[in-house]
Amino acid sequence: MSAAAAGTTTARRPQRARLWIALLVISLALNLCFVAGAVWSRLHAPPPRGDMAEQYRQMAGELDLDPQQRAAFDRYIAAMRTRTDQMRQETDPLIGAAWEEIAKPQPDAGKVERLFEESSDKRRAFQREAASQTLTMLATLSPPQRAKFVQLMRERRAAWRRGQGGNRTP
Repeated sequence: MSAAAAGTTTARRPQRARLWIALLVISLALNLCFVAGAVWSRLHAPPPRGDMAEQYRQMAGELDLDPQQRAAFDRYIAAMRTRTDQMRQETDPLIGAAWEEIAKPQPDAGKVERLFEESSDKRRAFQREAASQTLTMLATLSPPQRAKFVQLMRERRAAWRRGQGGNRTP
């Protein structure tokens, strides 16, 4: 082996060693990030949703409802559940059709806008009905109960937005 060839071989060894060290460091960093992410997600996992009926019973208990108020509250919850299910049944196909149109190579923008607008109209109608039903139920509560109900609903909405379970509607 010539001296020039031997010099090239020894020059490659430190380069190769640095490459392996760099790959090892990158691998270690990625593994640490993965483990840290797994630990973080375990520590910050959202609480289980639990049974919605149990959450409503708990809310009714916190409001300290009398029998008449409890009946109004139960009617309110039943109406909201029914209307929410109906809204989903009406809007889900519209949203699905809009996304199917968007997925086409040449989507019809007008059709997509109409489908999303129709879905939005149905949601707005639901919100108007929900507001009316909520006000009717709140009229049966005392001012402190009303304030507590609003507080509980705000907390529930904030938890839902953070992705910690709960339902947007009662």
